[in-house]
Amino acid sequence: MNSLKKKMIAGMLAGAILTAGGVGLLSTQSGAAHSYAATQVMGPRGGGQMDTADMAKRIAEEFCVSESQVQTAIEDKKDFRDIGQAAMLAKLSGKSFADVMAMKTGDADWRDIGAKLGVTHDQVLAERDEMTAKRISQQGNVDPDTVVALLKDGYHPQDIDMAGRLAKAADKDVRKVLSYKKINNTWSDVAKQLGVDESAVRPRMWNRGPHRMDDDGHYPGIMDGDMQDFCE
Repeated sequence: MNSLKKKMIAGMLAGAILTAGGVGLLSTQSGAAHSYAATQVMGPRGGGQMDTADMAKRIAEEFCVSESQVQTAIEDKKDFRDIGQAAMLAKLSGKSFADVMAMKTGDADWRDIGAKLGVTHDQVLAERDEMTAKRISQQGNVDPDTVVALLKDGYHPQDIDMAGRLAKAADKDVRKVLSYKKINNTWSDVAKQLGVDESAVRPRMWNRGPHRMDDDGHYPGIMDGDMQDFCE
């Protein structure tokens, strides 16, 4: 998938997680979950080209909305963040994607639209956590309920993901592994402490590209420019 298509998908999905009451209200911890979910849903680096039909299918499956309606919005060159937010609000409100998208006119704010649809901030937070848990649990290291519980306890999704990998490799409880991660050490240090080969738990640690882990064992955010504003 080329850089433009990656940004398109990131915009739609990250925008979706920052809906109705979430913009400007979610904490830094929430921003980490947004970045992680958006990053993971795009799939492996170097994947095939994704056309509008593929993008529409991915969004429709993620948010249980009409694929044809999403594709129409993409082809009409609607703002990618608006597409994502409309998809999220449609899922949470039970309205059709087209009906929600039609509400975005003039100076209409997504928070106001969410309020009109009866979508609460708590619903957005819960959906965010479920999406993040789904992404992490797909690795087969931590079950979704445990991920949600850890997110509610304030753990960053990247740390949960890494702790899950190390816990599986070392046959340890994920919470126990998380307790080894301190402010003055890295996940590399924790891996060494557990006697785990880093190569076995860092399949997404590439030599370059947006998914490479930084020195603190986190996945850098991919939402630059305008998208970053939504995470602050």
